[in-house]
Amino acid sequence: MITQLEAPAEPDPFDHPDLRDPQRARQAERNARKGARKGRREAKKVRKQQVENWGRQPKKRFRRTRAIALVVVVLAVAGGGIYLIQQARDDQPVGTYADRPAADPIDLNRPFADTPAHDWAEGADAIVVPKAVAVGGFTAERVARAYDEVKAMLVASRLDPRMIEHGEVEPFLALLAEGQREEIRGQFREAEWPAPYATRIAPGFRLLAAPPRINGTMIAEPGPAPGSLRVRTNYVFAYAFDVDDPREVPAPLDLVAVFRADVSYLLYEGERWVPRDRGYFLDRAESFTYSMSCEAMRKGLLAPAYSDRTALGLPDSRRPPEYFDHTKPIPDVNTCGAPEAG
Repeated sequence: MITQLEAPAEPDPFDHPDLRDPQRARQAERNARKGARKGRREAKKVRKQQVENWGRQPKKRFRRTRAIALVVVVLAVAGGGIYLIQQARDDQPVGTYADRPAADPIDLNRPFADTPAHDWAEGADAIVVPKAVAVGGFTAERVARAYDEVKAMLVASRLDPRMIEHGEVEPFLALLAEGQREEIRGQFREAEWPAPYATRIAPGFRLLAAPPRINGTMIAEPGPAPGSLRVRTNYVFAYAFDVDDPREVPAPLDLVAVFRADVSYLLYEGERWVPRDRGYFLDRAESFTYSMSCEAMRKGLLAPAYSDRTALGLPDSRRPPEYFDHTKPIPDVNTCGAPEAG
């Protein structure tokens, strides 16, 4: 019978008498802390030497990772904000932000594209007369002719290049009754151009080939006396100005100036009136200008907003579509802070 002898047990290294001695344990802890402090001092010396050799302190890898993560988060938040802003803009009518810088340069071939006038008709064809009906003592046929005659006065005063570019007033005055021509002619000779009656571009500026865009209405009603007919007109005219370098005009409305004119014309007709008073008289006239040079406006003239050196006031809470809307009441104060002409 063979008997297997067991090997003697090896001593446990973690059961050394020195480890059970509290005094020795405290001394070992103090030595470990002292060694850690010495290691940190040596590490600082190494980094200092690196700064002297390389000119900057090397970044720790975990800090770089944290910075990259932070940038990613910031970009994500910013991107989300831009997306939300863009979504909010997409839900607004075209032209809501036409007074703010656009992402791309303005296309001079399509100056109205990003304005509230983007889908308006252009030129004289935009002035569409309503269906005529008999009014007071005037037949429907005579009212229809009155609409066409008033349209001709609107074209002569707001669209004819002779008037708006050169200030030639006689073609327009010829459409008025003889009894009022000299009075109105005198107003055109004043230092301030009578903008409620006709539009004039400030010298030194030129319009683009794109015809003005127009929106509005006219309506006939009985005049103040027998044999008279009043035709009320309510139109907004948008004029696009030329510029040498489109990059100088960041916002669409820097090039497009808007003129609102509410003018009524009185027609006197028949034997009741002396010959020189038969015809059309300018009655009440109110006007409003928006997105234009305030400096030119104070002279009664029209010029683009980009040319203005006048300091702007507080931001306007109203958006461009409201100013382009001919159904809204004319504001008491224009965007230059001055009372409106009436």
